[in-house]
Amino acid sequence: MKARSTTLFILIFCFANAFCQVTERCATVHEIAGKKRGNVRFQSKVERLGLEERMVINIPVVVHVVWSKAEENISTEQIQSQLKVLNEDFNAGNVQISSVPVIFQALVADVGFQFCLASKDPNGQATNGIVRIQTANTIGIGGTTAIHHTSQGGSDAWDPSKYLNIWVSKFAGNLGGVGSFPGEGPEDEQGVEVNYKQFGTIGTATNPPYNLGRTCTHEIGHYFNLEHVWGPNANSCCTEDDGVADTPVSCEDYLDECPSGNTFSCFAPDMWMNFMNYTNDACMAMFSKGQKERMIAALNDFRAGLLESDGCQSVATNEPIFEPSLKVYGNPVDNQLVFEIKSSMTGKWDVKLVNLLGQPIYTRTALSNTPVILDCAAYGSGVCFLVAKQNQTELVRKLVLN
Repeated sequence: MKARSTTLFILIFCFANAFCQVTERCATVHEIAGKKRGNVRFQSKVERLGLEERMVINIPVVVHVVWSKAEENISTEQIQSQLKVLNEDFNAGNVQISSVPVIFQALVADVGFQFCLASKDPNGQATNGIVRIQTANTIGIGGTTAIHHTSQGGSDAWDPSKYLNIWVSKFAGNLGGVGSFPGEGPEDEQGVEVNYKQFGTIGTATNPPYNLGRTCTHEIGHYFNLEHVWGPNANSCCTEDDGVADTPVSCEDYLDECPSGNTFSCFAPDMWMNFMNYTNDACMAMFSKGQKERMIAALNDFRAGLLESDGCQSVATNEPIFEPSLKVYGNPVDNQLVFEIKSSMTGKWDVKLVNLLGQPIYTRTALSNTPVILDCAAYGSGVCFLVAKQNQTELVRKLVLN
C-alpha cells in the first residue's frame, strides 16, 4: 500500500488544480457532493433506491470521436471493443470476476445494462452510432466544455435524454476520463468523456495499466450516480462514504496499484477491485449489489428517457428481409463455378474454396447479390467446400469438381 501522506498530497493537489499532470484515472468533479448537502429534494431522489427488475436494459450509445491527428481518429473496431467490455462489466461477465476475494464474492452484481451502438439517430435515420469530427484543437479538447459543442471544435450531443453520449479524444495532460453525474451541469453536456488512449482494448489503447477499457466503465458509473468508493471528497479519509451500504468505507484509491487478497485502509477490507476505485484495469472486476440498486434508481429517477429510447432499434426499410443463402449454378462443376450470395446484408463477404483437409485452395471477396464466375480448372477434381463469411454469418456449400 502507498504511504498515506503521499496519496493524500497527490489527490489534494489534483483537486486544487483542475487538471493534474500526474497520471489520474478520473477527473469527475465532486460538485454533486455540495448539491446533496444543499438540496434536500435532490438528496431524497438520490437516496430513493427503488429497484425495478428487468431482464435486459438497453442503453443506446453514440460515440463522438473528436480528433486532430490521424491516430486520434480511432477505428470502428476499437470502439466495438469498448462496447464489448461494457457489456461484460455491467453483466458480471468479465474474466476478472474470479479474482474477487471470497469476502466480496456474494456482493458481485449483474447490473443488467446492455450497451449498443445506436442504430437509429434522433431523426429516425439509420446510423452506426459513431460521429467523427476533426477539430483544430491540437493540445487536447477532452476535459473541456468545448468538446460538447460543434461550434467550439467539438461535437454536439445527440438528445441526452435518449442516448448515452460518449466523447473520445485527446486530453490535455494525463487524465483518463470524465463522467457527468445526473442533474449536474448543462443538459447538452451530459455523458462521458474518455481519453482515446484508454478507450477499448485495441488500437491506441494497448498500453498497460489502462488497456482493458475500464476507464469508460468507471465514468459510466458516475453517469449513473456512483461515487468513488471513498466518497465524494478525495481527502475525507474514512469520514465519508459513497452512499452505498455494501461498499466498505475506504481511505485508499489504489492508483497505479494491483492489490490482491484483503487490504485495509479503514475499518474493514477495502473493495479495491471495484470499478469505482482507481485500481489498474487488470484488477478491476465488479460492481456491488448496492451499486446496482443505486444505478437502477438513477436510471428511473434521472435518466428514464433511456428506457423509452428506440436508439437500439433497427430502421425499417422497404427492402425485403431474408436469410442469406449461397446459391451455386451447376453442381457438379465443369471448369467454371458460378455462385451468388443472396442476402439483404450489404458489404463484402470473405469467400474461400476449402479442400477435405480444411485447407483453403482459393480465397477472394464477393458482394451480396452479385454473381461470381470462378475458373476451377486448376483445382483438379474431387470434393471441396465453398465457404462465404461475413461477421458471424457463415454459409457453406459442398461442391463436386469434375
